[in-house]
Amino acid sequence: MTQSIDTLAKAARHGMIVRAECACGNVRYYRAMDLALEIGGRRDPRSISFRCTRCKPNPVTVTVLELDRDRMPKIEVWEPQRHGGKTVWMPRRL
Repeated sequence: MTQSIDTLAKAARHGMIVRAECACGNVRYYRAMDLALEIGGRRDPRSISFRCTRCKPNPVTVTVLELDRDRMPKIEVWEPQRHGGKTVWMPRRL
């Protein structure tokens, strides 16, 4: 891809996945479209602050990934769901 992805809206337009990885090895995957709807499309994906559920103080590395539609990986993508007025992120198999 020749254009750099600097906003969530651009990543969502290309159907990309955002990976948040902690130094302890905990990894979570999010759809860029879901994050753009919840946080806002103008945000830089690398500026979103994620917290690890296992170890709170470690920094989290954010990476934007492009998926090959022919060879979809078997990963769990966290999706937002509304429960009682709150947004809860639940895992779902991609």
